[in-house]
Amino acid sequence: MADLYLMRHGHYVGHRPGYHAPDDAELSPRGRREAVVAARVLPPVAAIVSSPLLRALQTAELLAEHSGFPLLEVIPDLREWRSPTAVQGLPPDEFPEDYAQWRVRRTLAPTSRYGNGESLQELSERAACARAQLSTLVDREGSLLVVSHKLFLSLLTSTEPTSTAFSTTARNRWPFLEVRRC
Repeated sequence: MADLYLMRHGHYVGHRPGYHAPDDAELSPRGRREAVVAARVLPPVAAIVSSPLLRALQTAELLAEHSGFPLLEVIPDLREWRSPTAVQGLPPDEFPEDYAQWRVRRTLAPTSRYGNGESLQELSERAACARAQLSTLVDREGSLLVVSHKLFLSLLTSTEPTSTAFSTTARNRWPFLEVRRC
């Protein structure tokens, strides 16, 4: 039976706890160095798949280059929660007041969105699609390493409803470049 391994991308430029990184945030020099080291100790897999966001894709490319495992596919559904551009790159104490209020209400109204961000319902549906895609790929290719993002990886492994995703993830420590077998 083939295995599925999940890995969070490497450390990225501008990382600060509690803020939403822009989609184009790239790996920091530290993240690049650590990805090269991580490539040497990966579990044996048939291939690597990745989120399309730059920090995850750069991590997957470095892992492929230094491990010899091919980068099979970039899967759009593996991207992190699509945060509203109005809050990307801001620390929590600089979030607009109406965004902070929306964050409190979002679990009660999972179809609600803030600006151009993704609703909890949309996130849940995308996670279900990603699970199905990964299952199909594992059946076809064999063991895989998935490179994605903290919140999204937590959703892939959670049995809790998506409405609790943000509070659960806040408690779920998933360090950069940590691999977990799923």
